Amino acid sequence: MPKYILLFLIVIASQTLTASSSEKINKDILPVDLRCESLINPISIGMNPRLSWKLQSNTNGAKQTAYRIIVSDSRENILKRKGNYWDSGKIQSNQSINISYNGHPLSSELKLYWSVMIWDENNSTSDWGNVAVFETGLLNKSDWKAAWIGMETDINKDSASTGPAPYFRKEFALNGGIKSARAYVCGLGFYELYINGVKTGSQVLAPAITNYDVRSLKKITFPYDDQSTQRVFYNTFDVTEQLKNGHNTIGMILGNGWYNQRDRTVEGTMWYDTPRLILQVEVVYRNGKKEILKSDDSWKCATGPLLHDGIYTGEIFDARLQLNGWNLNGYKDGNWKNAEIVRAPSGELQPQLAPFDKITRTISPSSVKKTNDSTYLFKIDEAVSGWAELKVNGKAGDRIKLRFISEEGKDYNQSDTYILNGSGEEVWEPRFTWHNFRTIEAVSKDIPLDEKNILVKVVNTDVNRAGSFICSNTLFNKIYENYIRTQLDNFHGSISSDCPHRERLGYTGDAQSLTDAAIYSFDMTRFYPKYFNDMEDARNKKTGYVPHTVPFNGGGGGPAWGSAIVIMPWKYYCLYGDKSILTDHYEAMKQWVSYLTTRTDERGIVVREEPNGWCLGDWVSPDKLELPEPLVNTCYYFYVTDLVKNIAKILGKENDYLSFEKLSLKIKSDFNRVFYDPQKKQYWEGRQGADVFPLAFGLVPKENEDDVFNSLLSHLKKINYHFDTGFLATPQVLNVLTERGRVDVAYCLMNQKDYPGYGYYILGKDATCLWEQWDGENSHCHPMAGNVTAWFYKTLAGIKYDGNNPGMQHFIIEPGMFDSLSFCKASYNSLYGKIVSDWKVEKDGKFIINVEIPANTTSTVIIPALDGNHIYESNIPISRAKNIKIEKFAGGRVFINVDSGKYTFTSVR
Repeated sequence: MPKYILLFLIVIASQTLTASSSEKINKDILPVDLRCESLINPISIGMNPRLSWKLQSNTNGAKQTAYRIIVSDSRENILKRKGNYWDSGKIQSNQSINISYNGHPLSSELKLYWSVMIWDENNSTSDWGNVAVFETGLLNKSDWKAAWIGMETDINKDSASTGPAPYFRKEFALNGGIKSARAYVCGLGFYELYINGVKTGSQVLAPAITNYDVRSLKKITFPYDDQSTQRVFYNTFDVTEQLKNGHNTIGMILGNGWYNQRDRTVEGTMWYDTPRLILQVEVVYRNGKKEILKSDDSWKCATGPLLHDGIYTGEIFDARLQLNGWNLNGYKDGNWKNAEIVRAPSGELQPQLAPFDKITRTISPSSVKKTNDSTYLFKIDEAVSGWAELKVNGKAGDRIKLRFISEEGKDYNQSDTYILNGSGEEVWEPRFTWHNFRTIEAVSKDIPLDEKNILVKVVNTDVNRAGSFICSNTLFNKIYENYIRTQLDNFHGSISSDCPHRERLGYTGDAQSLTDAAIYSFDMTRFYPKYFNDMEDARNKKTGYVPHTVPFNGGGGGPAWGSAIVIMPWKYYCLYGDKSILTDHYEAMKQWVSYLTTRTDERGIVVREEPNGWCLGDWVSPDKLELPEPLVNTCYYFYVTDLVKNIAKILGKENDYLSFEKLSLKIKSDFNRVFYDPQKKQYWEGRQGADVFPLAFGLVPKENEDDVFNSLLSHLKKINYHFDTGFLATPQVLNVLTERGRVDVAYCLMNQKDYPGYGYYILGKDATCLWEQWDGENSHCHPMAGNVTAWFYKTLAGIKYDGNNPGMQHFIIEPGMFDSLSFCKASYNSLYGKIVSDWKVEKDGKFIINVEIPANTTSTVIIPALDGNHIYESNIPISRAKNIKIEKFAGGRVFINVDSGKYTFTSVR
């Protein structure tokens, strides 16, 4: 190629990669909140990272029309606007979430810097966003030089007893100036890592629970043909500041966690093995040399004061056995023995991108009452998950036993015992357990106690809040408040459990019913992908069966439970717009539908699941559940088939789409032939959700929809507008009524204050969490009844995704219930930014709504109006307002297309 042509091409290329001097810079728009894999500056990601950002602008109508990303191995290059790993050039796109890295191949332990600039709607450029960072982890199995070590091989594999917690230590020397150091660590079931006596990280109960390993399942209550796959999370920490030139000491304590959970065996014996760890610390010196410190059989180990630790039964700690200085240099460990090289778990080591459990807040007891000469009751104002920190003085051998009592008055065998060493003021808290409680009973024969002796520490998976909700109905506010508390109490190990005390299991039915509610209230961008992978691991790869709990730890359910493998990724896609979630789990979705096809009888109705297993329909209705399970199961069979049909179309799988369309039509025909009563114009007996599920899932033929809906209304009138449904049908009742224009009836159902109604077990009962059952018979900390809070967001506040535009880049604001509420204010932090719907009705009937629409998004705002001539935006007739376009007027509502920004609409009715 001639030199002048090459020079010409270089010049042209350079002009396409940078904002030319003639391009105007818009100082009012800026990329902010730069994230990699939805995380801020992560330090251990995989091979194919995805990048996202939000836009910050005070100007209405701000949009992105193009972007440029640069990625480099130095901050200096980024500041010079050089991307030596990737320079995307100017990409014409409004996409600002989940953009796949497309530069040079990534290797392990690589630290990269990146930034982004954008072009706005006027083709002006922004300034560059702040410099962000991501690091790859140990991407290849060969990167691991460390060995799995433990204290001893399990010689009593069938025994339900566990021994004291093992302690491990290793002294080593570093020689040279330390530039950087990373610790890659996993301890099963739980671990604490110390470097030079200081705990590494703020996490607790780490790593997150997975299906770690192959195991022997015995005495299983519910059938499970284990065809699972396994994975094990490792955690990565920047330990540069903890290490020093010269002598250093690493210490680790291991807890049983879920890996060696032998406390609860009602579902079967399902433990994996005894505790074990793997640790690799990689140190880079300033001269460029690298040193690897690794776990091996030169490490020393011993037992100490932690005599027992169990998830369900708590801890016993004898401080007289304290190993003072065990994690510091110079400790005399001559009587410690060498660690053993133990069997590695079969699960592949992967970096944990799911959020950690952390101590999220502390609470002091609200009252203390002495009930006899040695027993004290510490009360707190809400039910929480976590533990108590003790601070006491006493003699060696004095003992304090703490019993943790739930809101329903049961302890579920939750207790901790601390035995003093008499060294003065002693401060202690557990490491490897958690409890759910509202009362602590302390038995202390020798030490008088008061409120200063106990501090409650609240522990849950550390997910950020994504939404807020408040309205003029105090019952609804209390429902929402109790849901938030209950959901947080059940977030542990990046699973959403059914209850945090009795079972603590990740039931798939509960989880799928809560998906919308959880996403509206919490940032689930990293939490849910982990749970979807848990389902992927636990399912039977031969038959397609998905168990009722994941990671599998027993528990019963039915087809509505396993259907989570389709429903949850679909809802995640709708609200977050992440198509890769559908791609990753598409085969599992297809196989689940195939599995249900094998569960049908000669009529085409789903009548069974696994042999000798449960095949539940709905669950925990107010009275005895009579609704035929096959009716509910077949509704879910149709629902997931219809969803997979839609997913096949999105993914461009035309043959699959046609196949699932044919199957869905057959299921619909079979279902209506068996369950529809043409004389009574209802399904089954028209109660307990019999009409609700077919209407909600689209099983009712078009010509019968009005009749079946009227049947539902008639039934609700007969029971004085109360729920008679279980946790699966309850939110569907609200959805069906709302979608068919009877939001007033839905409101009435939610507003009932007698049995069976939400007010019955929220107000007047001193409840701070949600109950498992309408009558409060069992657990008082089950989040599944909080699934109705999605209706608060979607209907009362009116914030909902547009089915034609998944991901909330375009969304709908359509508030409702103006005749029953005087105000409602809600917000939702979408991936593009904060959405706000804040409305009120004044005494003269004037309707005012403040909305916030994030930069780079648009919204259709639907508000009540006499016509388009009585709507104002900031006191300006809407016809003259900027960035607003009236789409239509219909049914007493005006439909307005609105660009990004903050607006105040007033409707004079």
